[in-house]
Parts: sequence; structure tokens; C-alpha cells
Amino acid sequence: MKKVLAKILCLSMIALSLASCGGKKNKSKASATAEGEQNLNAGEGDPIAKLDVCIGPSPETMDPQRNSTLDGGTMIMHCFEGLVKYGEDGSILPAMAESWEVSKDKVTWIFTLREGLKWSDGKDLTSDDFVYAFKRLVDPKTAAPYSYDMLNMVAGYEEASHGNLEALQVKATDEKTLVIQLYSPVAYFDKVVAFTSLVPLRKDIIEEKGESWCTDPSSYISNGAYQMSEYVNGDYISLKKNPYYYDADRVTVEELVFHLTGDDNSAYNAYLEGSLDVTNRIPSEEMANLRNSDAFKAYPLLGTSGIVFNTEKPPFNDVKIRKAFALAIDKKHIAETIFEGYRSPAASLVCEGVSDPANGSSFMEKSLKEYKSPFHIDEYEKDLEEAKKLMKEAGYPGGVGFPQVKYLNNAGGANDSIAEYLQSTFKELGVMMEIDTRDWKAVSEAQKTGDFELSRFAWGYDYDEPLQLLNLFRSEDPNNCAHYHNDKYDSLIETATKETDGKKRSKALHKAEQLLLKDLPMVPMVFSKDNYLIRPNLRGVQHLSSGHCYFMYCTKVE
Repeated sequence: MKKVLAKILCLSMIALSLASCGGKKNKSKASATAEGEQNLNAGEGDPIAKLDVCIGPSPETMDPQRNSTLDGGTMIMHCFEGLVKYGEDGSILPAMAESWEVSKDKVTWIFTLREGLKWSDGKDLTSDDFVYAFKRLVDPKTAAPYSYDMLNMVAGYEEASHGNLEALQVKATDEKTLVIQLYSPVAYFDKVVAFTSLVPLRKDIIEEKGESWCTDPSSYISNGAYQMSEYVNGDYISLKKNPYYYDADRVTVEELVFHLTGDDNSAYNAYLEGSLDVTNRIPSEEMANLRNSDAFKAYPLLGTSGIVFNTEKPPFNDVKIRKAFALAIDKKHIAETIFEGYRSPAASLVCEGVSDPANGSSFMEKSLKEYKSPFHIDEYEKDLEEAKKLMKEAGYPGGVGFPQVKYLNNAGGANDSIAEYLQSTFKELGVMMEIDTRDWKAVSEAQKTGDFELSRFAWGYDYDEPLQLLNLFRSEDPNNCAHYHNDKYDSLIETATKETDGKKRSKALHKAEQLLLKDLPMVPMVFSKDNYLIRPNLRGVQHLSSGHCYFMYCTKVE
């Protein structure tokens, strides 16, 4: 994204700008939703003294700004809350901010905090706590994985990311007012500030305790529905209701315990034995038997999975080879056989469930209606035949002379079964593929450094926005593990980022997706779903399309 340096306006100038641009407070509908509509099961059942949940192993960190995992994010969002938050239906709801104003050009955003906000130790929470957190997020010393993604659109980011934190144009004009100035218009910025990396933090505690602040319940001072009471690494994290939370009266679970295991069988057995109320750690071999159970819930999840090529390394610097490999994969087989039908085959890149900025309809459906998919999902033999032709055109008829390649994989779930399937199907092209299985940390590092040829790829969207996936293939994006470079693509993404007109944004985004489907730096195979086992008498689990869950509003019925 091209950065254009902008200076923050003084408060009087901001007020004038907002008035002249017709900026207004975003209150009415959002506030009404926050008062009860979000809890779709309000009034059903009884409050819960203790809820036992397993969504994964020990989090890599409980620091909101250093976390990069979905399960860690869910744990954190029960303790911390930002200016706004996501509703179960994807809407943006008031949270720490009771209202916000946006200039007509979408460049100046002013958030007004609620009256009487407190931290879990009873101290006042002010807009300065947000300023500290935003600057800590951009600070290169923090090494926050989401620093660029969440703040690159804020004026002064470029300079702040190199150490001059005061350059970041996030200002507290008084204890209740936070002003954020962007480089250029970003129509979806409210979705950005709802993310868990942008919650307020306590400067005094973090500076005193250092990195250990987030593992000690005495220093894990939070502002959300819960405060940490126990943290036993590798075993459990216990959260107790925060009496200072502004919405504490609506929190129906007194104690929320996250049991920490990454072993699907252990979590499943614990659920069967009754020591867990909720888990999403389900052995794949049990899925077929569980799908018709009252306890089984399949939630839509914004996510695209497939394989990614290192486009800078032979043989995958040749688009014909990439397309041949893409067409050789039977996506329907992976979705319906390997995943037992709890994934959807991907005919496009941006997954189902993502809204089109033109009119709020399905981005995927518009893609498939207006553009032809490069894949024949229901006629795989056609794709395989075309793949063999492309191999011949690239100089490798029947795979003759093609080098043996390595597929970088991380074990777990269906990953190994998919790797074995790919190994088998690429043989149809005359290609020998070695499976190189490592732990996720090693896989992630190899993708960043380019030390791979082709690899497993999976991306969960943090919010409902096509750029959540499409941004990953910009030349300058730190998550561009395909090492893909295309000036035309970069220009389309820049247009889609700055454009505030929905129809024009939509056009640029679809053109960008089609360019990716032509160049194929990655191959989409399946779209995600999130599967849970939930006690049938439990009500009020709120699953967001990002994959995060709210458990604080759960109740039980007899």
C-alpha cells in the first residue's frame, strides 16, 4: 500500500472537518444491538457457575499484541475488549467506545469512550491506554505479528515502525476521546479496530513486569468480561468474571476454564467423560458418526486452505507448471472424502461467507457468476487432462525430466492425509513428490524465508473483508509466502484499499482475484468450517465468522 504522510489536525480543525463533511455519530442501530440482540439466547436457561472448554493447546502467548493464533485470540478476547467489537452476525458493535465519528472522506476517526470505564483492578481506563497500546503494537521492539496489517493505514506508521513512536497519528485529546488519522481513506477501518491486537493495555504494568506480565494472574490486568485467576501452562487457564466490566450484568458464566491440549483424542475423550462442556478438538475419524448428533455444530468459518508455491524458485517460477499442479488436484475429493464433507471445495480464492463491498451480497457468488472458474469442480477428469497438456507444453511430457520436489507440511488433523493424496495425484503428471513434515513453527519460518518449493497453505480471515486474503499476495506484504510480485496486482490492491465507493472497490477486488487465479501463486482447495461438540443443554455459544467464540453469555437448561 502506498503511504502518503499526513499530519494530525488539531482538535478544532477536526471538528470543522467533520461538520463540513457531514460526519455523524455511529450510534443508533449498533447501540441497540449491543443491548441485547447480540445474545441471541438471552433469557433461556440458568447462569453457569463454571464452564469447561477446550479449543487448543497452551497459547503461544496471552499478550494481545504478540498473539497470532485463533485459539489464543479467543482466550484473550474474553479478557480484553477494544474500542468496538464484532457481533455474531458480523456487525460492528460499540464496546469501550460508546460512539464514533468518521469524516466523509474516511480519513479521520474519532472514538468517544463510555463513562466510568475501569480496569479489572479498579483503576480508571482512559483513552491514553489506547494510545499506549497502539504505539506498543507498532514498536519494532514488540515484534507484533499484526503490526503492519492493523496499523499500516494509520498516518505516521512508516516512521513509527522504524522506532519514532510519536509519529503515529493516534492522539488522546482528553480522557474519553481518541482521534486516529489515516494516510488515506479506509472504508472498513471499524472492522480493523475491532481486532484483538488493538485493545488497550496498561503501560505501568508492562513496563514493570516485562514479558512475564501476561502469564501471571496478578499482573494480567484486563478490561473485558473476565480477569485471569490461574494459569497452569500445559493444563488450564481459569478466568473469573470481572466485576468492573461495564457489561458485567449480562455475563452469565461466573468462571470460564480453558483446558489446554492440542490432542484431538484427549479432548474428545474428556468431552465423552463429562469433564468438558465444549470442544472443537474432534478426531477426524469420528466426524462421520458425530455429524447427526445433537451435540455436533458446524459453523461457517472464513478461511481458505490449499497449497502455495515459491514463485521465485524453479520449477514453480513457471506459471504453466503451477497451473498444471493446480488442475491435477481433485478439490471435491478432498472436501467430501478426506474431510468427510465438513469442508467445501474451492472454485475461487476468496471464501464463501465474505461480503461483496458493492452490495453486501456474497463475494464468491459474484466471482463465479461474472467470471469463469479455472477449475471444473464436478468434472475433475477435464482438469487432469488439461494439466497433462500443460506439463507437455512446459517441456515435461509425462513428467520426463521434471525434478523431484518437496512438499512442506505440518502434521495434525487431515494435513497428513492431504499430503499423501497430493503425492499420489501428482504421480498422474509423472511427478515424484517427497513429503517434508515439520512442526508449524518451522513451516512458518521456511515460508517466510523462501526455503521451500511448495507448501501447505491455510489462512483464516480476521474479519469479513476480501482483502484479508488478497492482501497476502501484495509484493510488500510480510505474509506473502508465495514471494509473488506483480505490479498490476499491487496497483489493484492499492485501489481497493483506498476506494470508498463500494462498486468501485468491488471491481478492483474482483480483478485482483482473477489475476491471482491466472497466475496461481497458490491453489485454493477447500473452504473452512468450524466444528464443535457442545452439550445439548448449553445455550448461547456465539461463533463469529472469524472462528473466534464468545462463551460469556452461555446458559444451561434442564
